[in-house]
Amino acid sequence: MKLSKAVLIAICILVLLILATYLNKPDDINIGIVTSPGMDFNSDIGHEDRMQERIAKRCEEIGALYQHLYENADKTQPQSQWEDPVLSQGSIDAIESLLIDAGFDVVDTNNPYPSYLSTADSFYEFWECVQQKKSAEQEIITILQSGWIAYQLIEYDSEKAYLYSMRYDFDETTEPYYEKHEILEWEVTEKGNFYYRIYPADDKHYADFSLVRLVEPNLELYDLNMKYIWAGGYIGSNMFLIDWTEDEFGQLSFNDAWEYLYHDYHGEYVPNDEYTFIPERYCYQIPAAEFEEVILQYFTIDVETLRQMAQYDTEGDYYPWRPVETNDYVFLYYYTCESEVTAYSINTDGTITLTVEMLSTDLKLDCLFAHEVTIRPLENGKFQFVGNKVIYQTEYGLPFCEPRLTWDDP
Repeated sequence: MKLSKAVLIAICILVLLILATYLNKPDDINIGIVTSPGMDFNSDIGHEDRMQERIAKRCEEIGALYQHLYENADKTQPQSQWEDPVLSQGSIDAIESLLIDAGFDVVDTNNPYPSYLSTADSFYEFWECVQQKKSAEQEIITILQSGWIAYQLIEYDSEKAYLYSMRYDFDETTEPYYEKHEILEWEVTEKGNFYYRIYPADDKHYADFSLVRLVEPNLELYDLNMKYIWAGGYIGSNMFLIDWTEDEFGQLSFNDAWEYLYHDYHGEYVPNDEYTFIPERYCYQIPAAEFEEVILQYFTIDVETLRQMAQYDTEGDYYPWRPVETNDYVFLYYYTCESEVTAYSINTDGTITLTVEMLSTDLKLDCLFAHEVTIRPLENGKFQFVGNKVIYQTEYGLPFCEPRLTWDDP
């Protein structure tokens, strides 16, 4: 049968349309290629949406696994509607153990001790891929005091790394909070600390680097840190920043140390409004009996020497004390750091010498400076400071430690 002229014309038009569609297809569409984690994240417009959906499902999976523990856990009820209920550490430990046994990469918390990633081996496998510029992922799961999930996923594509994070609440009225950040800088130190930065450098709203510990803390050393080192201070006090001994106190400022020791002794901060203020000296009058009660608890020093060194006022029977004010932080600024007792030795006279290293998350340094503190344990858990010696400092130096009574008035 012969085709009519009209049908032939229609067939020709259809063929031309098909050819035109194919020839005008955009060159950047690769049919049949599926985006993989190893590809440039930003080349796939839908990648972040899929990541958010994937992480939300992951959090739901994790939450469902331990929801029965969460619901039956002992909770401290919040003081206000703006606060979340708080689970006991025992309840959190049970949740963490369940997730670890299930194979998840979970941060082991043990308040007040530092937390650490319990599955460090898997992290080091991830880090080895990073060193070899191989695409890799690493989860970091933290159970908050509320019992909710702080989920993080690090994704590395052989060139760049991104941190995807989500806070997942069991409160069904609250949407999971999701964020994505490029990791701008990171490092794993020999001591097993993973530092990473997601915010611009020197933005003082945050410590420059976040820290994930990969090594379980030594609880004995940390107990020594909390008992002895936390009793003192580094801001506006030179007790741990200069060399001194019981035989030669040097330039040790008892006036500045008194504030920190008052808190350790009484369990509360200095009540400024209970003392008389001296405008011309910009300081408070601390009654001698109160001042000496604290200082003589922590130091072996005779009263006459103390009065001479701490500017005792004979007529008023007081010691001057100047608090640290907000404006003082202009010259007191120093890098964010925290003390860690890394070793100790027991001396022949019964004293203990602690080696203290200051970790800094501003500088991703495990030791910004170090000092040795000698302690004399006493009965009933009491103790005295015997001496201090600075044994190491980096190019960044030490915190400002001029005694407060020498500062200019604000």
